Amino acid sequence: DPRIVIMILQYGACFGTELAMNAQLATHFRTYFQMEAGSASVLAGCFGLMNLFARSLGGIVSDQLFAKFGFPGRIWAQFLGLFFEGLFLLAFGFVDNSQQWYVALIVLLFFSTFVQMSEGTSYGIVPFMNPKQLACTSALVGAGGNLGAVIALWAFYKPLGPINTLLPFKVHGIYVLVLALTSPAFY
Repeated sequence: DPRIVIMILQYGACFGTELAMNAQLATHFRTYFQMEAGSASVLAGCFGLMNLFARSLGGIVSDQLFAKFGFPGRIWAQFLGLFFEGLFLLAFGFVDNSQQWYVALIVLLFFSTFVQMSEGTSYGIVPFMNPKQLACTSALVGAGGNLGAVIALWAFYKPLGPINTLLPFKVHGIYVLVLALTSPAFY
């Protein structure tokens, strides 16, 4: 089912992005903004703190839009979550070190909120994709998160980071935006 393949890629664009950011952010803040390792780690940890509420918020928004608009509401929740995730990731890539670190942190908090929300909206759609094979579908989509991290780290951060520190964030943001545009395939 091509919809499952698209969901694998979309979940890779949200959970995979989370894993990639866990690997990149502390080093980014430490080297790019010339911070002490401890301070950089605290700022990077703020990305993960959004997990306390945002993933659930994504599921709640998906449920509310489903109650109001049916299944298309879930698709809109998924699209909007991924779209704003990609937009804020792209914006994060434009925060250069001529600006204060807190500008990057503010953008990062919005970015992280939409990353986590997209994870919640993804699993608002998964149960409807192939109900008879829900366990298998859930496992494939979950594995897509790990695949997304591998794609992001090896296709964006490893080759592009040495060229320009901010370029991987920009290209990754465009990648997420493109995957957001695949949401109508779930209709």
